Amino acid sequence: MKVVQFSEYGGPEVLTVAQAPMPEPAPGEVRLRLRAAAVNPADPKWRQGMFQSFAPVPFPHVPGYDVAGTIDAIGPGVEGVAVDDRVFAMLNGFTKGGYAEYAVAPASDIVAIPDELDFATAAALPTAGLTGVQLAREHAKAEAGRRILVTGATGAVGQFATFAAVQAGASVIAAVRASHFDAAWALGVAEVLELGADDWEGLPFDAVIDTVGGEQVSRLARHIKPGGGVFTAATTPLDSSLIGEEPTFVVVHNDVNALAELAQAVSAGLINISVARRLPLDDAQEAHRLIEAGGIGGKIILEP
Repeated sequence: MKVVQFSEYGGPEVLTVAQAPMPEPAPGEVRLRLRAAAVNPADPKWRQGMFQSFAPVPFPHVPGYDVAGTIDAIGPGVEGVAVDDRVFAMLNGFTKGGYAEYAVAPASDIVAIPDELDFATAAALPTAGLTGVQLAREHAKAEAGRRILVTGATGAVGQFATFAAVQAGASVIAAVRASHFDAAWALGVAEVLELGADDWEGLPFDAVIDTVGGEQVSRLARHIKPGGGVFTAATTPLDSSLIGEEPTFVVVHNDVNALAELAQAVSAGLINISVARRLPLDDAQEAHRLIEAGGIGGKIILEP
């Protein structure tokens, strides 16, 4: 089968197209014929070796962990699924393997794709959706009576955090660029303010969910109540000296029940996932260059 892999850390040029043996599903696993794999912001960081001090990868390494496709083969002991079922999944963050024509995954980690969603949209969902939901529910403790600031509330992660917090009954303040005000109001938030408005003097927040990072967010987050928390998934650091406390960096974990719930929400039109570019698997280098350049305005999807 065709894969995209790298055998050393470096720039996009280390990604090469190669042939690899077809994976066989072990007991409890299924093999997926992949139709789409999302390119996430963390993918270039793995390729660059930014995580090698605590999570080195074996070479050659096939990146990619948000995937969608059809079940191609079923391992021993797996029940309740069938060949050709449309499914999506978050693969193991360390072994990965999504930039390929086929991949294996535990049957317990796959989720059915609603009929209304295509493969690209399903592949775009896991990391962004779960990160947002976990920021809101598990970390910011969204519930009625809590005021929660969400920075970048209309972005890939931010809109899911906002959705989950609003659904939980929290009063959400969306901090976005002025051009995104209308989109923020459409998410059902209580207030909208311009990102970077560090002189904002509204009531303090019970929690801050950050998807942007940087000094502007750090100045805005200083309005947090004593004892509140700042939770970030942004790769641009926050300045704890401006906030007054150390922010908590949140790492996503798999949750198939939440994935199924989010897939239904997207299917029902409650959340919109923007797929900005669809590229063939052979163009993985270009996909990494695009995501590193930024400003793409949506998810990049590789289609084997």
